[in-house]
Formats: sequence, C-alpha cells, structure tokens
Amino acid sequence: MKLKYVPNALSTLRLLLCIPLFIMAPFTIIYMVIFFIAGTTDMIDGKVARRVKDGASELGATLDSIADSLMVCVLVFAVMPKMDILWSWLWVAYICVLTLKVIASTGVGFIRFKEVVSLHTISFKVLVFFLFCFPFLYYFIYDVMHVQNALFINVFATILLSCGLLVVIEEILIISLTKRPERNLRSILGVKAANLAAEKAVNQE
Repeated sequence: MKLKYVPNALSTLRLLLCIPLFIMAPFTIIYMVIFFIAGTTDMIDGKVARRVKDGASELGATLDSIADSLMVCVLVFAVMPKMDILWSWLWVAYICVLTLKVIASTGVGFIRFKEVVSLHTISFKVLVFFLFCFPFLYYFIYDVMHVQNALFINVFATILLSCGLLVVIEEILIISLTKRPERNLRSILGVKAANLAAEKAVNQE
C-alpha cells in the first residue's frame, strides 16, 4: 500500500469498527479494546496525512469527519444508555445536540452550496478526543474501582455537552459565513482569510 493511502485506510478502519461497537454490549474487555483501537486511529490519521506526501485529500477529510461523527453516535446511542448512573436528561440533551449538528450544519451547507459540507475543526477534534475518553473514565471509576459517587461523571458529561453545543454553533457559523465550501477550515478564526482567498480565486478566473 502506498503511504498516501494510509490516512484514508485508518479512517475507513474507524468506520468499520463502529459496526461492532454498535452491536456489542459495552464495557466488556473486547469492547473497550475495539473502542480504543477506533479512537487511536482518530488521533493518528490526521498526523499521518500531514506528514505523508499527498496524504491529505478532500476524500480523506470527508472520511475523517464521517468516522468522527459515527464515533460520537456510538457513544450517544450505544454506550451512554448503558451508563446507569447518568442523569436521565443528559442522554436526551446529547441526542438533541447531535441532531442539531446533523440537521443544522448539514442543512445550512446544502442550502448555501447545494452539497453536504462536513467540517473537521480543531474544536470538534478536541471534543471527540474527550468523548473518546468518557467511556474509559466511566469503566475505570465504576467497573474497576467500584466507586459509587456519580457526581463526577455527570459533571464531566455536562461539560462535554456544553462544549458540544459550542462546537455545533461554530460549525454553523463557519458554513454560514464562508463564500465557498471550506472543509479544511480549522476554526472560525480562519473564515476571513478563506473568504479573501475565495475572492482572489474568482478575480483570477
């Protein structure tokens, strides 16, 4: 396999690993190993893409965003319902924020550009990392150490929920303010530069 295909292969592996993560019972040793492998591919595929010649591509960025979104879905729909100590409203709130991301950011992109715009901002990647840590934190505290105090996990989940809402708002603003689809934009701070580049490209045509 050529090195330039490695990042896409890692993202594809993460997509495939989401299948058993949806089907299997959470918090078994095998489940946590698969979850760890899937999360690890998320941490390294971007780094590999930037370091390998021709490793970064629009297809790779799209695969990465889809795989990240599926990992979030695994957490919300497969893992969180098995966390008996979570406050009941948190799961509903996570579903609402996830729905807002899918409908609002995707819908705004389709309305503006007639295509689905999948972003992988820095804030989203950081959020996915902490969401990846969430099941391991729960597993270690409640299944390994057998600590019964649920406050820490619920506060942690609430903070992640608040950050998730901010990430979704940032994505909607980026898609709303950019003059063309900018899938590789890392944060809202890059919107001005992206629009200037878009204007320059139009003027040169």
